[in-house]
Amino acid sequence: MREDRWQHLLHAAFLLEEEDSAARARGDTSGTEERQRRVKRLLDSLLEVFPSSLDPVDDFEGYAVRRLAQVLLRTLE
Repeated sequence: MREDRWQHLLHAAFLLEEEDSAARARGDTSGTEERQRRVKRLLDSLLEVFPSSLDPVDDFEGYAVRRLAQVLLRTLE
């Protein structure tokens, strides 16, 4: 199993959390569109790391991450 995929996923989560915490600390309630763009870029990067060639029989967890990223992207659009 490729560990770098899971590291990328965890890194994306940390980035989102840090950006959100920093914005809250500044009292920044604006910039929703910019935050959405960042989230979309991170989701796009997940789709690169978890490619469409994933077989749910062989890699169910990776397939589940990919499906979630796809649905979240569609929800944000």
